[in-house]
Amino acid sequence: MLFNYFKIAIRNLWKFKFYSLINILGLAAGITAFLFIFLYVTDELNYDAYHPRVERIYRADVDGQLGGQELRSADNGAPFGPTLRDEFPEVEDFTRLRSRSSYLVKYDNNHFREDEVIFADSNLFQFFSIPLIQGDVQSALRAPNSIVISEEMANKYFGQEDPMGKVLVLDNNEGYKVTGVRAEMPDNTDLKFDFYASLGTLEESRSNQWGNMNFTTFLLLREGTDATAFTDKFSPIIVKKYFAPEVEKYIGQSWDDFIAGGNRFSYILFPLKDIHLHSDKGSELGANGDIKYVWIFSIIGLFILLIACINFINLSTARSAIRAKEIGIRKVVGAQKRHLFVQFLSESFLLSVLSMLVAALLVKLFFPYFNDLSGKQLAVSQLFSTRFLITVLALIPLIGLLAGSYPAVFLSRFKVVNVLKGGLFKGKTKDSLRNSLVVFQFLITVALISGTLVVYKQLQYIQDKNLGFDRDHLLILNDVYALQKNVQAFKTKAQAYPEVENATVSSFLPVPSIRNTTSFFLGRNPEQDKIVILNNWDVDEDYIPTMGIKMAEGRNFSTDFLSDSTAVVINQRMAQYFGDEDPIGKEISEFGDNDELVVYKIIGIIEDFHFSSLRQSIDPLAFFLKPSSGFMTLRLNGNELSTTIQKLKGDWETMAPGQPFAYTLMDERFNRMYDGENQIGKIIGAFSILAIFIATIGLLGLVSFAAQQRTKEIGIRKVLGASMASIVGLLSRDFIRLILIALLIAIPLTWYAMNQWLENFAYRANIPWWIFVVAGLVAIVIALLTVSFQTIKAALANPVKSLRNE
Repeated sequence: MLFNYFKIAIRNLWKFKFYSLINILGLAAGITAFLFIFLYVTDELNYDAYHPRVERIYRADVDGQLGGQELRSADNGAPFGPTLRDEFPEVEDFTRLRSRSSYLVKYDNNHFREDEVIFADSNLFQFFSIPLIQGDVQSALRAPNSIVISEEMANKYFGQEDPMGKVLVLDNNEGYKVTGVRAEMPDNTDLKFDFYASLGTLEESRSNQWGNMNFTTFLLLREGTDATAFTDKFSPIIVKKYFAPEVEKYIGQSWDDFIAGGNRFSYILFPLKDIHLHSDKGSELGANGDIKYVWIFSIIGLFILLIACINFINLSTARSAIRAKEIGIRKVVGAQKRHLFVQFLSESFLLSVLSMLVAALLVKLFFPYFNDLSGKQLAVSQLFSTRFLITVLALIPLIGLLAGSYPAVFLSRFKVVNVLKGGLFKGKTKDSLRNSLVVFQFLITVALISGTLVVYKQLQYIQDKNLGFDRDHLLILNDVYALQKNVQAFKTKAQAYPEVENATVSSFLPVPSIRNTTSFFLGRNPEQDKIVILNNWDVDEDYIPTMGIKMAEGRNFSTDFLSDSTAVVINQRMAQYFGDEDPIGKEISEFGDNDELVVYKIIGIIEDFHFSSLRQSIDPLAFFLKPSSGFMTLRLNGNELSTTIQKLKGDWETMAPGQPFAYTLMDERFNRMYDGENQIGKIIGAFSILAIFIATIGLLGLVSFAAQQRTKEIGIRKVLGASMASIVGLLSRDFIRLILIALLIAIPLTWYAMNQWLENFAYRANIPWWIFVVAGLVAIVIALLTVSFQTIKAALANPVKSLRNE
């Protein structure tokens, strides 16, 4: 019997090739979108989930408020980990990492700039169960100046040679002996680096200072330990015993008075498995995701799959008039309702299988493009993972039931009498359901189009916003410290070129680069109510004019004033801490080496500029006239960029022979800050186009159904002299009404959802009304084109034939 059902199903699919093709393409497109989103979501949800002890690993974070400013950091003091392991039995082990940075790495005469370098405790590989191809996981980083490298770096630097025992020189300074080669790791981890240097090499790793928070510290809790209860236990003890005495020493008052002044400080434990999607603190090891985007994409994937299933429902019911005679004959010869139900459901399952096969081919074909679109590096092997294959197999019956149940019930319930009398389609119940489905389809489509436009509106706002500095025509040279004693000579020679207007040397840029925050005091007296957490940048006297930053009051640094070595230039946000007083001439201070108070005099105030993402507000900032040779930034006059770079490269090779010459443009580094938003916009845009395509197919099915219902009416109207335009308008009117209903529902929902997304930005664009107008017009135009295709076909039909058939 089942074989007979499928044989008839194949026969019907072949008989109605056009509708079968539309059904298969629509379902295949929906399944493809769903599977791609499934890959994206599962990759995000399983970040660092491969560690065997992931449920017991936590990162120790800091949460507090000092001087009215929030203190949220993923870093901790050097003694935190060892102290907790020694004093609390709940802690089985700990490991620490010193934040990632860029280094010049040298072997023989080969120099490369490497971005994935980190310093780690000797137990890192054992702690996280990271395998090594060569070397011992327990001892590879035990000795100072030892380093473990990835297999890729081993091939890059040593080729066929055995890397073990070879020495790599970092930043033309210390040599590090290769003691291990890391095996390949999944891409969805924040612990995948190319170079792991021994943390014991750094003197600061043995520091007893709790306030110098430069180490990402992970704790392994013992089996059965409740992390929340343990945090409540250890945090107040550690703060009172170790952190508070340091603060009291500097501010000269008790910790209780410090807390009474509105300050707070505590430690929290953050689960390793939740870091990627739920953490957004300073000093994160990698670029984290956002759980909100996971939810958004999950919902989009489900909705697109639903739209595809709705298409099948609409197209199946649209063909019901064609199948009516077949159903009537089957019932006359004795077919029961359940037999017809199984028959039509078998057709649905067959279409589901065929659609899944097409979707599998599309996923394989577009897999590299999806990686580019999403910014991920998903491996093709994930298409054959158990999780993915189970999802594919589960979708076949699920889609078969979801898409085929209503058509199967609807068609199997036809009454023979109604079929023979031609009263099959009387009543509005089924029309209401189909209309509701079309409204839902276009509601989702309009929402996706509107959401895409809002994302790009915000990105355009970011591009157009006055940042407070001029990012155009700025060329950045990396790793200027490689010039060593020739830094100033290189800068002077560069400034002499007619294409170069100015140049500055500093490790700090108004785009993502290294950051340094320190507690400063207003005036010379360290008091708790005068603490400011201040971003402090070491710059030279050319930094402000080169960056195009404007002075609000006072003056810039000058080599004509020897006293500027103890001077400071602050931003307007920092100036607010002085209240109504004029900050020029006032002093700020910090504790320097040997706990001595260092005092700086304010000589100027710059206008506020954005040196972080527009997601964040502008924080207090201060410039100090001190040498810092991370980058050289040159302001060009916009002419002959390639020629200028060649000149600079020639000078570099003369003054720093053998050192890599690397450069970028300020615009490029600025745009990199918003790679995440760009990826989101591209993904939503791509799925918007897909939703439009699928919804259009569904609309085509509904129009076909309407044309079939009104064949006799159209014939009569044409005989009575109705024009083609009036007939097209007659059939189009109802569908445009459905699109307008979808638009009215979509506008408030999309406006609310996109306002929630914009809340992530401290500086954001307003949502203009025209976005919804454009989204609505796009949907209406596409609907009109689709409807017109079918209605014009019906209007051009010979009325004699339609009336004769009736």
